[in-house]
Amino acid sequence: MANGFYQEHTGLLLTLFIVIFINFFYTSVLNQTHLTEDQIIQNALKLVITTVSEPLGVVFFVSLCFLYSVKSWQYVTGRLKGADAQFLYYSSTSLGRARQVQSWSIVQLVISLPIIVLGLFATIIGFVFGHWIIPLLLPVYLIALILYSASYYTRLINNAVAKPAKIVRLVWLRNWPKPFFSLFLYEVISKKRITYAITKLASAISIALIFNIFPGTYTDIRLIGIMSLCSAVTHVLLIYQSSEFELFYLRFARNFPYSHWHLYCQQGALYSLLLLPEIIWFLVAGEFNKGLIGAFLMLSITLLFRALLYRLGQQMDYYLRSVFGLFIFFLLTILFGFTELLAVGNAVAAWVLLHRYQYQSLG
Repeated sequence: MANGFYQEHTGLLLTLFIVIFINFFYTSVLNQTHLTEDQIIQNALKLVITTVSEPLGVVFFVSLCFLYSVKSWQYVTGRLKGADAQFLYYSSTSLGRARQVQSWSIVQLVISLPIIVLGLFATIIGFVFGHWIIPLLLPVYLIALILYSASYYTRLINNAVAKPAKIVRLVWLRNWPKPFFSLFLYEVISKKRITYAITKLASAISIALIFNIFPGTYTDIRLIGIMSLCSAVTHVLLIYQSSEFELFYLRFARNFPYSHWHLYCQQGALYSLLLLPEIIWFLVAGEFNKGLIGAFLMLSITLLFRALLYRLGQQMDYYLRSVFGLFIFFLLTILFGFTELLAVGNAVAAWVLLHRYQYQSLG
């Protein structure tokens, strides 16, 4: 299980943790001549000190550990459905519950080694610099995550043997209107609530971090653009899953007599609802005109990320690389003051990709 997790998520681990490890353990300070030796060390370890001393840093680190654990839960849950893992349902369940939890704890411990290393280092540095409460709680939090993960795996594998899974019935949604564009929203409500919650948490954290870095420039259109870009990027997984949902469950819709503009407007309506909390925040938190530009930029980037999948197909590795490359390009474009032009350009590019895909499909 642990070996397969690292093999499958090599790209994610390299992208996420190399940058964090480099800056977490020691960040060189430029122009050190005016600083004492103690000040140089303290500035070099500022990121790790922040995670045990500042509320925002603590929230970010705790959320990072939780998101990593959620990713491991998704992997192990999916892995247990594989044909070569079916024997675990009949062999491991012969052990007592305590022994099962112990065994799965070892598995989760190995899977969680990256965040454990970060947590232990943060604890040590916290003690060295005179912080006590958070460094004492961090190991407890990591142990709690590991034990909960082990209990979850044990409960999952035993319940699957004992009785078939129950179908989730959302009776309260039965009488709600269900236009065609909104079907994925009901999929989110039914099966992807955790993914949606994590996405919104990541979006809120990204906005809060940008505000913390640039506290006095919240009315700058470039800052609004950066927040829009970050919010759109945090929704990449939901965008990918919406494409997957359309591909496998709405294949029949290809025969519908929808025009390009009709399909484009349907996607706009769908992602407007998915991004509704962020859109409301942009319109309320900032000036209306700039907030409107930020909301439109976020929506246009989201539509472009969706249109990319027409070209790339359901290939997550290539998709994430393309998104990362566009993120860097969009960030530079925003910093050079072309936020409004970028918003319009993305909307046009998304429509062109959709038009070409529909044209090729008909041809």
